[in-house]
Amino acid sequence: DGVIQSSGPNPNHEDYRVIGPVKLARVTGLKLEVIPHASHTGGGLSRGKSGEFILTDIKVQVRRTGSSQLRDILVASAVADASAEQKGAREYGDIKGVLDDDPRNGWTTKGLDQKVPRTGVFALAEPLLLEADEELVFEMRHRSTLGDANIGRFRVSLTDQAGATVREVAVAPMEELAAVVRSNQSGGDHFNLNPKLRARLFEQFLADHAPYQTAKAALDRASRQLTEVKAAAQKLNVMVLAERKEPRTTHILQRGVWDKPGDKVERGVPAAISAWPADEAKTRLGLARWLTSRDHPLTARVTVNNLWAMLFGAGLVRTPEDFGLQGERPTYPELLDWLAVEFMESGWDVKHVIELIATSATYRQSSVASPALLARDPDNRLLVRGSRFRLPAWMLRDSALRSGGLLNPALGGPPVKPYQPEGVWEEIFMGRFKYEPSEGAAQHRRSLYAFWRRSIAPTFLFDSAQRRVCEVRTPRTNTPLQALTLLNDATFLESSRALAADALRSAVKPEDRLAEIYRRILSRGPSASEAAVLKREFDRALTHYRAQTADAGKLISGAQVRPDPKANPAEIAAYTVVASLVFNLDEAITHE
Repeated sequence: DGVIQSSGPNPNHEDYRVIGPVKLARVTGLKLEVIPHASHTGGGLSRGKSGEFILTDIKVQVRRTGSSQLRDILVASAVADASAEQKGAREYGDIKGVLDDDPRNGWTTKGLDQKVPRTGVFALAEPLLLEADEELVFEMRHRSTLGDANIGRFRVSLTDQAGATVREVAVAPMEELAAVVRSNQSGGDHFNLNPKLRARLFEQFLADHAPYQTAKAALDRASRQLTEVKAAAQKLNVMVLAERKEPRTTHILQRGVWDKPGDKVERGVPAAISAWPADEAKTRLGLARWLTSRDHPLTARVTVNNLWAMLFGAGLVRTPEDFGLQGERPTYPELLDWLAVEFMESGWDVKHVIELIATSATYRQSSVASPALLARDPDNRLLVRGSRFRLPAWMLRDSALRSGGLLNPALGGPPVKPYQPEGVWEEIFMGRFKYEPSEGAAQHRRSLYAFWRRSIAPTFLFDSAQRRVCEVRTPRTNTPLQALTLLNDATFLESSRALAADALRSAVKPEDRLAEIYRRILSRGPSASEAAVLKREFDRALTHYRAQTADAGKLISGAQVRPDPKANPAEIAAYTVVASLVFNLDEAITHE
């Protein structure tokens, strides 16, 4: 019947391990039955002085057959049919105490009838799937401060069912059904089952039915979101733009003077581009449909041209701001048209188009070109080589944060204020506005969320567009200030420090740590000659900072990223210098 009886000496502290293969396809929970016996003290549940037991901890683990390596399995909950009253957090009583690895609390039957069997049920956090050569290990620990209260007789069973079976101690629905079948209470007709049992069986079926549970989780998530929206709706006032019943009369203003109206005008679009559909109302929704119509010649072409320019440095149409008569003709018009059609047929899926371009043979070409080819096609209009251009400033900052493991990928929310030199904004606004850099994880959000004023851009954004007018493309320069920022800006120094700390933890040998820094930034390992340069610069920096400990302390101290106090400051500083060096390599700041 699977019952295990303890025997031999009864020490103050005893651990039991039940080990064996599992025949179930999955395991969702375990049941522990503690059984009284005549050989126990007073016919109770243990051989201790009072016949009561104290179970302080349980462990569920998995191991390969014959192996000593154990993998812990998380237990999510524990329930029992009876527990002693627990008066404090560090006392014995509730069965939940067996889950915290603390011998000062646990499950006990003190004060209860010790001649009555007791049952505990443990639910796993995730269904456990075992390989053919794996065994389940169930460990029961009796390490109480009160001594010999070890369970004397018990049985452990497993289940593959979810729901109430692992959340309650009551007889599981399938066990109850088996008892009914054995006793032939239904006369062999499942329609004669007790209605309450049928309801429990149906509930158990739903608990084990994966498609239902997936749909239920989605429904619960949507319900929570709806509740949050309804709660927010009571606190927020949202302005809604609605169409006027009668359109306002509008005139062309002569020379732009507001009190000199000219000819009357109505809503419309440039007919030369695409005619307005006769059955479409002249509303904002109608305008959106007109823009995304398959008959519209510009929307899809302009969009894919901008995506092409983002990846190649220049569009198929080299004047993305002008597709008219004064703009350049596309270098490959058939390719532009094909991409535009693919974009529309994919459901205007931007990611699909980017993946299509990025995985093409054209994009994956080498950027290396012979002098003759450069002389013939300096702007790469023929697309016979890979593109090569300096990354924009916002991308350099985000790339550095990502390499250092600091990038916060959170979406939405208020703007953030990255580091910038003190006094920059005070001079522009004559002290009326003080710039306070963001703290915590907000400091490492993507540059997309950087706080921006029209009169002055964030100082790390070189070649940024002027916010006063619309700019489709921005100039690309190589001002020395960019190099100074890469070397000295607080964000890049923090990324270097964080990367240095990660490298120290990732390997033991300096060569392996330097290779990790190189790989994290450039997505490849160093060659033999590159590794030699890295090692030389590291040794030079290490020698310097061992002699100048104050300099090392200044370099590795930062507002957001602090070094491990156990680490050697000179080592961290030296690895930081190497990381900063790699961040400044041409390969790190260039798309090629």
